[in-house]
Amino acid sequence: MKKIIIIIAAALTAQNTFAQISIAPEAGINLSNLTTKDDNGNSEDFSSKVGLRVGAYVNIPVSHGFFIQPGLLYSMKGAQQNGTESLLGFTVNYKLSLNMNYLEVPLNIGYDYSLGNAGGIFVTAGPYLGYGLSGKAKTSVKITGMPDQNDESDIKFGSGNDEAKRIDYGLNFGAGYRTPFGVYARAQYGLGLANISNGDGDASIKHKGWALSLGYAFKI
Repeated sequence: MKKIIIIIAAALTAQNTFAQISIAPEAGINLSNLTTKDDNGNSEDFSSKVGLRVGAYVNIPVSHGFFIQPGLLYSMKGAQQNGTESLLGFTVNYKLSLNMNYLEVPLNIGYDYSLGNAGGIFVTAGPYLGYGLSGKAKTSVKITGMPDQNDESDIKFGSGNDEAKRIDYGLNFGAGYRTPFGVYARAQYGLGLANISNGDGDASIKHKGWALSLGYAFKI
């Protein structure tokens, strides 16, 4: 009987973690991609790349289910591209993988709808600011009848034409479900607004992608 009372009390105190100030460690994956455009307005197709996403948020209640949610995260972004071309009678298979690591500061405004003992659902939206830490570009070229060619180089941040802009920013839109015990799951879409390319003309490269994560919010 004593154990049952303790369990019920814990459940009641954990309900609606967004209705009180709480800290929420969160970890998951990014399914990141790039939106590109050259000087002529042509885009290039990339496929999504899986990367790590880990950090923490602070949930600050405002009123009637609304809350503010600043955070600090380590976020791996990028994209990949595979293709086959015919060149002078040879078949050329190539792979390109771009990995970029960011320190990211989101600032969400959210609304939590309580489902009582079943937990609750929530939505969030807001801007984010990213600071580029490091990056890698990997290429692999296979030509029929020739040795494979593999190359790996650092992606450098700076103002040069062959460097990426260090600052990234954009908007996040998310939704999730929280249990009565503080554990929650979130799906989020990030829309990059910053052109991280230093190229001349109208060429642009912008981040975009989905994020799936799990977290645990505990009150302070």
